[in-house]
Amino acid sequence: MTSSPRVVALCEQVVGTTYAQQGGQNARAREALLVQLLSQRTLPERGWREADIEWVLRELAAMDTNNFVARCGVGEREGRVACGVVWRRHYGLAHGMGRSGELLAVQPKAA
Repeated sequence: MTSSPRVVALCEQVVGTTYAQQGGQNARAREALLVQLLSQRTLPERGWREADIEWVLRELAAMDTNNFVARCGVGEREGRVACGVVWRRHYGLAHGMGRSGELLAVQPKAA
């Protein structure tokens, strides 16, 4: 579920207003966890539920070019995972580091 007003409105047509609104509220609360983590750059005082940790990992993995919709990377450092079990175990985070060896360095060919 997403907190997008458009998606919530469409969900209302399927599951009803109450459930769609509750889903939207939950999505906003989950997004607030990610915003807090990224803006404060520190672990929260109170631990997260496993489901929230997995959601954050999936959200971050969705930003990897390997996981873009309708895209199949074939570069020399593109992450390829043939087995769904392995992909799930690593939350889709399969893209390696570039030649610089710096994890956070921009990879011009990957962008």
